Parts: sequence; structure tokens; C-alpha cells
Amino acid sequence: MGDDPAGLGRGPLTRRLPVYGQAAPDTPTARPYVVAPATTPRRFFLQVIFSVTHLTVPAAVCATLLMVAQSLVPVIVGAAIDRALATGDHTQMLFWSAVLAVNVAVLALCSRFAQQLTVHAAQLAQLRLRATLSRAVLHPTRPARRRPDGSVVSLMTNDVQRTAMVGLGVFALAEILAIAFIAAALLFVHWPLGIVALVGAVVALWLTSVLSGRFTRDSRVYQGLLADTVGRATDLVHGYRVIKGMRAETEATRRYRAASRETLRGAHRNQALLGRFIGTSGAVSRIYVAVVAALAGLFAVQGALTVGGLIAAVGLAQALLPQLFFISRNAVPGWVAGLASSSRVLDVLSAAAERSSGPDRASEPVPAGATVEITVPGQGVVRAGPGQMVGVRTDDRTAAAIAETVLDPHGVDERGDPSDGSGSGVGDVAEIVVRIGGVPAHLLDPAAYREHLLVAPHHATLFSGTVADNLDVPGASCSTRAAALQAAACDDFVADPARTELGEQGNRLSGGQAQRVALARALARDAPVLLLHDPTTAVDPMTEGRISRGLAQLRRDRTTVLIAASPALLEVCDQVTDLRPAPDEAAVADASALR
Repeated sequence: MGDDPAGLGRGPLTRRLPVYGQAAPDTPTARPYVVAPATTPRRFFLQVIFSVTHLTVPAAVCATLLMVAQSLVPVIVGAAIDRALATGDHTQMLFWSAVLAVNVAVLALCSRFAQQLTVHAAQLAQLRLRATLSRAVLHPTRPARRRPDGSVVSLMTNDVQRTAMVGLGVFALAEILAIAFIAAALLFVHWPLGIVALVGAVVALWLTSVLSGRFTRDSRVYQGLLADTVGRATDLVHGYRVIKGMRAETEATRRYRAASRETLRGAHRNQALLGRFIGTSGAVSRIYVAVVAALAGLFAVQGALTVGGLIAAVGLAQALLPQLFFISRNAVPGWVAGLASSSRVLDVLSAAAERSSGPDRASEPVPAGATVEITVPGQGVVRAGPGQMVGVRTDDRTAAAIAETVLDPHGVDERGDPSDGSGSGVGDVAEIVVRIGGVPAHLLDPAAYREHLLVAPHHATLFSGTVADNLDVPGASCSTRAAALQAAACDDFVADPARTELGEQGNRLSGGQAQRVALARALARDAPVLLLHDPTTAVDPMTEGRISRGLAQLRRDRTTVLIAASPALLEVCDQVTDLRPAPDEAAVADASALR
């Protein structure tokens, strides 16, 4: 690094030169994108492209200068032939040689800064998009239809990358301005030729947009198929143990193979349409340039153009080809793919916006130190006062419904308002009501409710990284995290939380160890109210006894609702509420289910 202060790996002649326009070392603030109800995919795509104008405007200026400098090369050469070589004027030769050198220097510098600023702008736009999507996916204000994990991954990677292609706005604008400059230069060289070039450019661009219509429509269909297949593959890998246990490998493979083949057919169809579009648009561009060059030759034969003018006109006509090829081969396909991806991103953000702006409800503050009540119609009421640990015995179906309702009581709009008895679930489970201090939870402020009450689900997800990374929850001190690990009996396999790697989704841990780390993470949050759903089903009895004692000690001043069937856990509870049906009712229910 001493020989290369900027750390860019530059050679001995350039390593001491100053470096401009580098990204800041700190992570920038990612402001979320705002989606209005009337936002269309096209408008949202343009919003993303023009959201980093402090970078894209200078980049567009540099890109335009780059294209103009490239187009000026034949003009400078033609002027040098007419005014220096034809006349034998050495001064003019030196002058035009210097002009050419300056033009090449401008071309090189503008090329570098245009690319650098564009990449920086694209990274910022992707950061903002992923932050916005993460907020909508991870923190929904209303329940949403579950998306396959792979679909979310595809959305966060492929679709975000295509939607944040700010280079389309930079280089497409530069190419269009370069075409206008070439036409203007041809007007200066010979005005009839310039008029033909201007009219022909407009016609060529219009034909390019028309020819892209079918490819545009098919791209959205193909990207949807691709995301669905990625989702199926991800879910298949994650759930392979269950599939293996059910002996459903053949059916799962058949379904994935069918989806994969459908996506393959979609890819072949999409690439065929892209090839046809590139071929036809390329033919239009070549015909246009050939007509301009042929007219230039005709005017030169007639004496209307000098030798230098002919060289300049033919060179300008040739310079049109890269501009038109960029539009037909890069800009239009990129626009089509970006528009399709922005539509998929907008679907997720719009759904999140609709859920967050649902029916107006009073957002009352959460009462501090109030009793938590969970009413299960036909089965009973669970009451947990301040500082109490209350155990709940119930069947798996009701336990899962209680955990889901407590996790998101504001999803009452989707399941049916319990106050009017319009549940949409099976039986009375959909009518479970959660109250804090006598106030229905769905009337409380969602953010305050989540700050006050934490639900630790039975199937918790661990993140890649270390134990310390997984326990790095907001507001948790080092002593709190250490106490949580000890209470969850993690000390026998976690010697150093900062160095104990969990692997991808905790795959380096056994089932019991993963449960204990997930429990420790919930305890580290130190929420005023904590609901635990079967936190020790994969733990041996001796370790379960340690966990129950540690849990009672750590949560002695907090409210805890513990849904479990384990005697060791229920033994340390202050009281136990049994929501299970009577034996005769259970037999009747089982008999009804068998019918």
C-alpha cells in the first residue's frame, strides 16, 4: 500500500496521481422508495433510474461528451485533410493534430468517469431498492401471502439488479444526443445530407420501439417463470428432509422438473424473440447508415462535397452504427427486462403499501404493566399478569393459531374482525382475541405492540454467522446476551459466541442446539411480554430441566406465556391453563374428522 496510496493496483507511472470520484468508505444512508397507489411499473422504473441524479447527471454529461468526442474524430480528420494536407500548410497540420490529441484525451477521461459514476449510482439505487424490499418483506404491517424463499431471493437479486439499471438513463440519453449531434454535423457538412440523417434517425428509432413490442410482453412472463422455479428449487432443498421422510421424492422431483422445463421453454422463446429483435433492428440500422453513406458518395461524385467532407460524412455515418446498435441491442432489451422486473418489485411494494394503509383504526398506546389476555372461544382464557410465567397446555393446531394471532393481531382484517365474529379460519381458532389491559391488541399501535410483546415461534430461523451475530438484537447489552445464553443452556457448546460459527441457517448445529440458540436470542431481547411456543422439543430431559430453571430465573420480573407440553417447563410456571378439550369431546372431534 505504501507504493500505491489509493490501493487501486496502478502502475509506477500513475500510482502517485490523485484519484477522484471514489465512493465513500462508510455505508450510505438508504432512504426507502415511496410507492403511491397510482404508480405504474414504467413510472416506478423511471423513479429508480432518476433517483440518484447527483451521480447520473454528471455521468450523462461525461457519456455525452464521450460520444461526441468519438463522433468528432472523422470530422477532425476530414478538416485536417482539406485544410492541411490539400494545402500543404504545416501550421494547420500541427493545429489539427493538437485538436485530435485533445479530443482523444477528453474521450478517455469521459469514458472513465462516465463508467465510474454510473456503477456508483447503480450500487446506490440497488441498496435503496433492497432496503425498501427488506422493509416490506421482513416488517409487514399486515399479513401477506407467503412467498417462496427462492422467489424472494430472485426478487432481491435479479429483479433489483435489472430495476436499478441507471446506466439506461445515462448512456441511452448520451446515445440519442450523439445521434442528434451527428445529424447536426452532417447538416454543417452538407444540409440535404443532414436532413436525411435527421429524418432517418427518427424513423429508425420508431421502428426499433415497434419491433420490441412482442419481446417486451414475453420478458415479464419469462421472469415470472424463472422466479417461480428458483422458489421451488430453494424450498425443495430446504425441505428435503421432510420430503425424504414422507417418501415424496418422486412427486417433488416431478413437480420441479415440470416447472424447470416450462422455464426452459420460456427461456428459449424469450431468447428467440430477442434474436429476432436484434436481427431486424440491426438490419434497420444498417440500411439507414448505408443510405446516408451512399448519399454522401453521390454528393461527392456530383462535386457538392470535398474529399475531406466525404471522409467526414462517411465517418459520421459509420459513427451512427454504434449508437443505433447500443439502442437496439442494449438499451431496448435492458429497458424491457427492467420494466418487467420493476413490475414484479412494484407488486410487492404496492401490496405492502395497501396493507399498511388499510382501514383506519385507532392506534392506542400499549398499556405498561398490564395483564395479557388470550381468549380462545370455546376453550378458555389465558391470563398473564405482570411478572407472571403462565403455562398453556393445548393441541398443536390451537397452539399454532395462538402464536400466529399474538404475533400479528393487526392481521384481523385478513382473518376477520373478532368483534363481529367474522372469522375466516376453521372453527373458532380464527376468532382468537388478544387483549392487553383490556384493550384489543388490533387497536394498539403496531410498532409499540411489537416493541412490547415478542413471539418466539416454534420453527425459528438462524442466520449465517456466529452466535454473537445471531444474538445481536437491538438494545441487548453484553451482560444480557451472556445471561440469555446461560439460561438457554448454550454454555456447553458455545465457548466463545464471537467465534462459534453456526453455518448456513444453523446447519452446523444439532436440532437441540439450534433450538437453544433461538431461545437465547428471544431471551436476549428482554421484551416486557414474551410468548414461547414449544422451545425445547428437540432437547434432552436433563438439559430441558436446566433451561426451565434458567428461564424462571431470567424472566422472574417479566411476563411470559409458555405454550408447551413438557412437564419440566410447566412445573416452573406460576400457573398453568389447560385449553385441551375434555376426553369425550376429543373423541367426538376425532370421530368427526375420520368421517
